[in-house]
Amino acid sequence: MDKTGEGKNSKVLFDVDLRKIWKVWDLRAMVLFTLGVQIVLLLLGNRRKSSPKVWLRVPVWCAYLTSDSVATVALGVLSSKLGEANENSGHLDDNSKLVALWAPLLLLLLGGPDTITAYSLEDNALWLRHLLGLGVQAGATAYVLFMAWTSSSLSILSLVMTLVGLIKYGERTWVLWLASKDKLRESMLTPPDPSPNYPRFMAEYSLKQAEGYHVTADEVTEVQVPVGVYVTGDLSNIDYAQKTKHGIPVHLIIKAYGLLKIFKCLFIDLILSYDDRDMSRSIFKDISWKDAFQLIEIELGFMYDLLYTKAMLLYSVWGFRRRFITFSLNLLVLAFFSLAEKYSNCSTGDLYITYALLAVIIIFEIYSILILLSSDWTDVWLSVHNKSSALHCAVTCVQLPKQPRWSNSIAQFSFLQFCINENPLVCHGILKRLRINEKLEKYHYTTFEKVPPDLKKKIFDKVEVNSREHEKPVGPGQIGKVLSDYQFEDAMWSTEVELDEIILTWHIATELCYYSDKLDESDFPDYSLSMLLSRYMCYLLVMYPFTLPTGIGQIRIRDTFAEAEKFFEAQAHSNTEPEESHPVSRNPFGKRTSEVVHRSQKALPSACEMLLKVNTEVHPTKVKGGRSKSVLFNACNLATALKAAMDEETRWEMILKLWVEVLLHAASQSRGDCHTNQLRRGGELLTHVWLLLAHFGLTDHFQRTEGHAIAKLILR
Repeated sequence: MDKTGEGKNSKVLFDVDLRKIWKVWDLRAMVLFTLGVQIVLLLLGNRRKSSPKVWLRVPVWCAYLTSDSVATVALGVLSSKLGEANENSGHLDDNSKLVALWAPLLLLLLGGPDTITAYSLEDNALWLRHLLGLGVQAGATAYVLFMAWTSSSLSILSLVMTLVGLIKYGERTWVLWLASKDKLRESMLTPPDPSPNYPRFMAEYSLKQAEGYHVTADEVTEVQVPVGVYVTGDLSNIDYAQKTKHGIPVHLIIKAYGLLKIFKCLFIDLILSYDDRDMSRSIFKDISWKDAFQLIEIELGFMYDLLYTKAMLLYSVWGFRRRFITFSLNLLVLAFFSLAEKYSNCSTGDLYITYALLAVIIIFEIYSILILLSSDWTDVWLSVHNKSSALHCAVTCVQLPKQPRWSNSIAQFSFLQFCINENPLVCHGILKRLRINEKLEKYHYTTFEKVPPDLKKKIFDKVEVNSREHEKPVGPGQIGKVLSDYQFEDAMWSTEVELDEIILTWHIATELCYYSDKLDESDFPDYSLSMLLSRYMCYLLVMYPFTLPTGIGQIRIRDTFAEAEKFFEAQAHSNTEPEESHPVSRNPFGKRTSEVVHRSQKALPSACEMLLKVNTEVHPTKVKGGRSKSVLFNACNLATALKAAMDEETRWEMILKLWVEVLLHAASQSRGDCHTNQLRRGGELLTHVWLLLAHFGLTDHFQRTEGHAIAKLILR
């Protein structure tokens, strides 16, 4: 009994000690945590545009979600503590006055770094919620300052920091509003056109008739003067051989900026004129494939900044002035705080935290200014406004190394590798109970490869040919035309279906041919490029189907997965003893089924060999009917036909051309808002191809624009 009583007493004492510790450190912990997440957002917030890895997006997502809530709770705890201190003693001690300075500092941190304002486009749509949050936080800060107000310098410094905090938080809310879809669309619409004055013309027409004239109206069409890509600034003195500190030709950055001002309409699904198309074509027909993709890369980098950072407000005269003001005020507050008073009656820990907050905020400002000066926006501004060479040199000296504008990578997802579960997740059972195994398995089987220059060149060459030969968007018939060019009409059935079926069928067939041919990639470059595009399109179909034309892709994937699972299970039972096999229940695409695959068969080449051994002389659709949407053995039939119809070199040449056509067709049919979402995930090759097609006028985003009809009265 004594031991039991001692145990209970020790537990009570332990709980009391924890509560005491938390009461002392709760505010400090939340302030330090807020500071920590702001550091994460500052350093990693802008890097997600150049990295597709999940490990980067997860901490940024967590930091973004928790930064506002923790700072809000911290302000509430701070006001509560000051209220308690005031009630207990009737006045605030020196330490409470020092802690009151944390309120405007937290308000400033709520403004967030310049490198990230929105985690996703949905955050821009919630700008009104952030405006309400600004009002609430400003009110809480004012309440804290009112309770701690004295004639001391601390109160004056708190007031100055409140002004800085309102500027920073106000900038964030303002940018979210400007980047919201409705506001973006409104800002890009042309002024309303009331057309020529029809009543006045008809009144004059009637008057001349009344005077006895025989009146007819003739129409003279107004000729449209082509609009150049540059709309502001004097570009007469630009040296086209000039390059930035990072080796990028200045004229490419200026062209990208000019094109962005026109083609950003596509990202919110607005329509452009044929005049815009002709202007864009005139630029792209005279540049190399390398410059074309670099130009698009810069253009998409600008678009990312507009949607997810404070670029709309920073890269202007007033933006530079605001940064100078906030930086100067922060520096002055730190200087006066260090020199004005002695803080002998204040807690050493609270004093250190205050110094840390002020110092880190100033470091934030310095880093933000360096990022601002190192951006493409600054290079454009300096070039267009023809600033002095001294200013150019000064800015160049402080510019940071250029961060990649996108990941330049192409995601890879092998459907057959996923089906055979070649690399199972660790702790699969635990993850399954938590119901997160399905999503994690997709990421687990996704890899990334750098986009080969040869692939970019082939895509650009094909787009250029299409631009010369066709005055209309890329159509699905171009995919089947590849088979006709190689006299492979027997497989036309594989291209006369929906795009998701084409992708999945040809992806599996490409895998089967790839592992059965076993060619040297150095001798057959089309061999590896075909595999890259095949796995990339499968990745889009599995992970981001919304980037592709609408269809029943998810149903088709589930049915194909179930058929593959059933096939490999049957093979395992026929080739192994029952005790040697092991069941694994998994199906990330929907309904759970059972999979029994022997360990020796968990290799992709072996799986492909088993599938190719299946006799597909009778077409699978005649056997299974139309209920199941599986394309597994359709792909086997296609792979067998490919191997029998042509030699290896011709086969892979045709497969690569077909995949390029599939990519172009998918890009031409995709929507702009899908691509804006992908910009924050490291960027997509599909987005670059989509914008390349738009610049060549090979999408449905253009409509004919004609001048006003100038009516002329003819009197007889």
